[in-house]
Amino acid sequence: MREMQNITRVVIVHGWADDPTKGWMGWLTDQLRALGIEVIAPVMPDPKQPNVDAWLETLSAAVGKIDQHTALVGHSLGTYVLLRYLSSYPKGDRLGKLVLVAGFAGNERTEQGKRALPDVDLGKVKSSVDQIYSVYSDNDEIIPADWSRELGESLGAENVLDSGRGHFAGLHGCDTLPSVLRLIKA
Repeated sequence: MREMQNITRVVIVHGWADDPTKGWMGWLTDQLRALGIEVIAPVMPDPKQPNVDAWLETLSAAVGKIDQHTALVGHSLGTYVLLRYLSSYPKGDRLGKLVLVAGFAGNERTEQGKRALPDVDLGKVKSSVDQIYSVYSDNDEIIPADWSRELGESLGAENVLDSGRGHFAGLHGCDTLPSVLRLIKA
């Protein structure tokens, strides 16, 4: 692992039917901006009926060039979109930090009888990021903790249990997420 530089830019990708200006994502944006960190939190197209390709296009336009001063943060479906984005990103540039909140890689969905999502090249993701964190809750009703832990293990990430936070949804009262702020600042 390379020596980390300070994070100066964070891109936050919300999940299904979410809004990046609300809940913990809005709070995180405010906290990071108060520290002088640039924050980009695009509203993904049609969040209640997401099209992953359209989300990838929006994300690519929002992120631009990654570097070791950049952190990407995703929640739920946003984690899958980030993984897909990074697995197709040209070799050479390295991302400073990747924080996956209630993350999954896509193939778990078929076990639940849901439409399969294309596979992600986790090896490529792992090799292009300096620090990876998988944040999960022990009572997430949408993304089982095992999915997030297994994803973290596959990526060589640090798994971070944030107990009792459910699916980290603002709708369910998750208005702050200090664990993610600490990971970005560390």
